[in-house]
Amino acid sequence: MEDKVAEVEILQGVLQKEEFILAELKAALALEERRKEAKGKAIKLEAREVKSVLEVVAHIVEEFKASFKIKKLNVAFG
Repeated sequence: MEDKVAEVEILQGVLQKEEFILAELKAALALEERRKEAKGKAIKLEAREVKSVLEVVAHIVEEFKASFKIKKLNVAFG
């Protein structure tokens, strides 16, 4: 009978350790998933930033072209 009690206690200890390990693994997995989500969001933000910069550059180039045309007209009529 004492052998069975000792065996049950050992098995309960092993089970508790396994439950603890499982909880830690779940926490690590959740953390990794959040890291991946954050990385994906960062990549999307960077893409939007690049697009915005390109749009600003394109606008500046168009303004420069228009300014150059106006200066050219002023020289022609001036």
